[in-house]
Amino acid sequence: MAGEATLNEIAGQFDTWASLIEDIGLLETDVKNNFDVKEFDDVIFVGAGTSFHLATAAASSFRYVSGEMALAHSSSDVVYFHRYLLKKERKYLAVFFSRSGRTPETLKALEELRKNYRIAGVAISCDPLSPLCKQCEVSFPVKECFEESIIMTKSFTSMLFVSYMFAMAIGEKFTNTTYLEQFPEEGRASFEMQRRAVEKVVMEAPIERATILGGGPFLGLARECSLKLDEMALLRSQAMSPMELRHGPLAQIGKNDLLIFFMSNSGRSAEIELLYEVKDLEARTLILSDKKEKDFDTLADYLILTGRSLPEQYRGILYVPFIQYMGALAAIRKGIDPDAPPNLTHIVGM
Repeated sequence: MAGEATLNEIAGQFDTWASLIEDIGLLETDVKNNFDVKEFDDVIFVGAGTSFHLATAAASSFRYVSGEMALAHSSSDVVYFHRYLLKKERKYLAVFFSRSGRTPETLKALEELRKNYRIAGVAISCDPLSPLCKQCEVSFPVKECFEESIIMTKSFTSMLFVSYMFAMAIGEKFTNTTYLEQFPEEGRASFEMQRRAVEKVVMEAPIERATILGGGPFLGLARECSLKLDEMALLRSQAMSPMELRHGPLAQIGKNDLLIFFMSNSGRSAEIELLYEVKDLEARTLILSDKKEKDFDTLADYLILTGRSLPEQYRGILYVPFIQYMGALAAIRKGIDPDAPPNLTHIVGM
């Protein structure tokens, strides 16, 4: 059946998160053994494609949770433009993301950093035997995360989950473990109960263009979800911080558009004001939020509630499976197999 592997992997990611929780004590010990004495000035997160969006999301949460300065860079930028990004006199903790641990430009980025800077390398990958894990000082492999599909779904959220654990351990925010322990069951339950809202979005009208809006810790996630719609269903999509919609892109929005809002706590009042503007343009709206606001009765064509009482810096991971599911369903409806979309392979070369 078309999309069978992708659909199974989307639905199975919550079990992978649960298995990661079982190893949180081991990760804390590894972090203490390797980073108990701070021997770095800055932290950089590096990845290519989906893993770059992962790096962006991870860096945002890492800054907030750990208190350390962190930036995200694409692997190719590190390879070709590192002189614009980094300083010789600084020492870096460099965290690399790669599902396979074999992404050529990510391995090349590690090589360039070792050649030109002082770094300690950390690998977060789904293959503990990969070159990336072997070449970094420390690796945090994601177990039970093999994906048959070309498209990254559960590997994305699971590596992000590990980055949350890493940030918590670096920042010694061990009370945050209580929050992380809630995510597998909360994610599973909300996905099972509310995925029909996504089915309605796809079936009620064709999606001509999707705009995904997420600010702060949600921006990297919004960009990744836009990529999922592109990769799986070949949909026109874009992602941006919510208020950026007013600076040009609003001119394009009309009744054939779908606007997807990843609602925050920090910017909620402004996001609700923007929703009113979008509704005046007759666009369809899908809102993902931790709680229902009275305005949503007017503003939401479709509403998904998940992560109530869970912190903003982590909660966006719960939004992602719904948009992954949307991409898979939209692809199948268009006669595209999301397990093997055109022109893509498991590992992308340079």
